[in-house]
Amino acid sequence: MATTLQRPQLNSAIQREATRASVLMQWHTLRRAVAAFSATTAFVVGLVLVWPTLIGISLVTALVAADAHLAIKTRRKGAALTLVVDITIAGAACVLSGVPPVGVSMVTAYFVVLVAVLGRSTRAWPVGFYALAMGAFATVAPALFDIPEPPMERMVAAGAMAVVVFGVATIEIVRRFVSSIRQRAEQEERRVKMSNAVAVASRALVAEDDARALAFALEAIREAIGAPIAFVEQNVEDGTDGLNAVVVESVTTSDAVHPTFVRNAKTPWRSMPEARSHLEGGAPFLFRVAEASGTDLDRSGEGGARSEVNVPIFANNTWVGVIGIADAVADRHWKYDELTLMRTLADLTAAFWQRVEDLRVRDSLIGSLDGRLRYEEALAKASTSLLGERGVGVDGALESIGIAARVDEVYITQTIHVPDDYPSARVTTNWVQPGLVPIHPVGETTSYGTMPTVQDAIHQGSLARTMDGTNAELIIGIEVASGWYGSVGFLRRRASRSWSKRDAAFLRTIADILGAYYERSESRVRLESLLNSKDQLIASVSHELRTPLTAVVGLAEELRENDVGIDSTERDQLIGVIADESREMADLVEDLLIAARSGEGSVAVFPQRTDLSLLAASVASLLAVPEGVDLSVDDVPSAAFADPVRVRQVIRNLLTNAMRYGGKRVRVSFGSDDGFTYLDVSDDGPGIPEHDLEAIFEPYGRSSSSQVVPGSVGLGLTLSKRLAELMGGSLSYVPSEGCTFRLSVPSAEASKARAAS
Repeated sequence: MATTLQRPQLNSAIQREATRASVLMQWHTLRRAVAAFSATTAFVVGLVLVWPTLIGISLVTALVAADAHLAIKTRRKGAALTLVVDITIAGAACVLSGVPPVGVSMVTAYFVVLVAVLGRSTRAWPVGFYALAMGAFATVAPALFDIPEPPMERMVAAGAMAVVVFGVATIEIVRRFVSSIRQRAEQEERRVKMSNAVAVASRALVAEDDARALAFALEAIREAIGAPIAFVEQNVEDGTDGLNAVVVESVTTSDAVHPTFVRNAKTPWRSMPEARSHLEGGAPFLFRVAEASGTDLDRSGEGGARSEVNVPIFANNTWVGVIGIADAVADRHWKYDELTLMRTLADLTAAFWQRVEDLRVRDSLIGSLDGRLRYEEALAKASTSLLGERGVGVDGALESIGIAARVDEVYITQTIHVPDDYPSARVTTNWVQPGLVPIHPVGETTSYGTMPTVQDAIHQGSLARTMDGTNAELIIGIEVASGWYGSVGFLRRRASRSWSKRDAAFLRTIADILGAYYERSESRVRLESLLNSKDQLIASVSHELRTPLTAVVGLAEELRENDVGIDSTERDQLIGVIADESREMADLVEDLLIAARSGEGSVAVFPQRTDLSLLAASVASLLAVPEGVDLSVDDVPSAAFADPVRVRQVIRNLLTNAMRYGGKRVRVSFGSDDGFTYLDVSDDGPGIPEHDLEAIFEPYGRSSSSQVVPGSVGLGLTLSKRLAELMGGSLSYVPSEGCTFRLSVPSAEASKARAAS
């Protein structure tokens, strides 16, 4: 069965809802700007023309601007009621200010367009009809109620304001909506392209035995990523150069192919130690071109590359090769989904190579022509059932295996770990000869404590032979990357002969195929989890950066465009806000960088004698404390032996979390215990539920008790815990009346005593 990425069927609906929510927030932002501009203009015109009615309208419009600001803060989802209120206010303003029909038409058009953009279905039509009715009413109201026309200059001013303001607003809301739709379409097109590439590669590498299968898969991935060069290298040991990367397949869009990309081209890894270190550790490497620059392995010539990313291929936890994508553009930015696609191809290639090796071993094990044909047919059917594009699964595989092996029963067990007891084997699938009752029915569970011989054999990777009366069994374990999955066994009733070497070899091959099948299933789950984590990270980072970035850009543009009209006090305040928001973005970026480095094990700490209370007071003085939050830091000397830079980072994360999710009173206190100096960050909030205590220290983990939209990436506690452990300390949650997190690091006295001893 071909390996493909399964996409949730609700993705499109979720994305449409996300697009609508984005457009809704953009409308409230535009609505706030339009209302504020209209209120200011109306107030000024009212003063100039001595027009009290217009001044009153400006005050009502200012309330609309305030409501729009509140809608943005609360992320208001409903739009119908807001539209009805705005339409009513706009219609009344048109009647009272004597807006001519052309202006009323523009106001009406604005609201009709809004209903079309923001409405979910025909249920929004009544609001649109209400806008048309209000426009018609505002046009005929002066005649119906004998309202005298205002002076000409007032009518001209009111009409011009309506046409200009609502005309520009109509154009802007349409532009933003079209932009959001286009962006969603591009993302969906890219997602489909990536999924199709995985499907093509899966069919080529899993369901086909064509000699060019790897080239087909590689071309599909290259085309999806949009790079001119793609290649696969396999690690080969050489007596002279040691471990070498040998190109086994490459595809390119250019007629000229650089010598280092042609098939059988050899590159000694000793010439690229940094690349080898990254790849052997399982990390993608982006600078292989730079490392080889100026050497005999330079790839920047004709048909070559100036930017390249390599993803390692692992088989049985061993680094066996590389999937590479290269581009002639030096500053090519490799996206995360492209790396994920390459990792998928790396897993498929590893499975493909393993399958090729399994076939070779199978051919060497099966000796006689009759046995060879019989076992080949069974293996082909089993492979098709388990790995083919239209496979029928494990049940179909067991039938062909049982017939070929000439046994009465074939069964598969899964290992179940029982707390404080021996693991058990539960039968998940079986096949028996027609007309027989299974000896090991599905659902049967047997403790390995009752069959130690079988358990020992499976742990050692060997075959277990058992005899129960006249029933003989041959059992071997099924291994996957995560460990011991279970076992597969043959059973013969009234056995008249012992198990042959051919039987044993056949069962070993079947166990390997089943291991690959279950491992691929686990890999698919891990891949889907990785994709979800990526989406979650992107969404969280986007959410976290949006607010400070909007403030920085908006205030900077305000300073640039209205420099003359801003006095020094206001300028200092605006610059201060820009500095605070920029510092928040810088802190987020620093958290992400440190998280990435800590995952690679490249974060260094430099402990020295320091005072935790001074560090905490310094950090607190630089934080923007939300209104209504009382932050206090105890003035208690707390000597410790730790890296002050990393301690500041941990304190910042703890204080930010406390002020963002905790109560209104936040306190930093200090103490010591058994050679450690600790710092407690406490708040009087609701605390963390017991079932969430493990999740909060996981990447992107948060307490499920939070009822607000998260305002952080979700890496703060994870990162802080890693930094604390690197300094020889710990970060833990301390049960209290509110919420308390404790950072413990070695005390200065204890470190001094250890150094002296």
